[in-house]
Amino acid sequence: MSSAGDSRDQRRYDAWVHRHAEHGTTELIPAATVLVLQDGTDGLEVLMLRKNSKIAFGGMWVFPGGRIDDEDTVRGDDGEPDELATAARAAVREAAEEARIAVDPEALVWFSHWVPPPITPKRFSTFFVATRASEGPGGVVEFDDGEIVAQAWMAPAGARARRGAGDIELAPPTWVGVSLLSGWSCSADALGA
Repeated sequence: MSSAGDSRDQRRYDAWVHRHAEHGTTELIPAATVLVLQDGTDGLEVLMLRKNSKIAFGGMWVFPGGRIDDEDTVRGDDGEPDELATAARAAVREAAEEARIAVDPEALVWFSHWVPPPITPKRFSTFFVATRASEGPGGVVEFDDGEIVAQAWMAPAGARARRGAGDIELAPPTWVGVSLLSGWSCSADALGA
């Protein structure tokens, strides 16, 4: 039995295959994303933002993040770019821009790195980092109602269930992220692991 999300995923995949056959592989765009965690009244929650339907990842629920800008570049002692430090700086900036959340760069924990397959039409080489929200549960989140049109603190298992029911759309890395977080009941355990 397939869900509404599975059918939507198959249509997207078929369109990608067709586009890739016509246009080939697109260049990788460096990006960074931050999973902002908090301990809610019913357990672990992660900040999710809904993208405007007219832009990349339109209509999907995502973690705060985006493209790494040249100004985000951090150089190591050898003068070469430090990818993780650069990604961390970009993730902090993106959280501030998209959700008006201050993220402590010293408190970031590396989570994962995703590179989509060559058939995807827009390819982001994305570093994922995680941290605990500095505010208490239900911390203040603001968005511009332009790029971001909604926000919610979601229990990871709840986000997976909503996606399975077709209520929300999650990109594969986001789905895997909430799936991994489903194994923990509090932010300290998740970040420690």
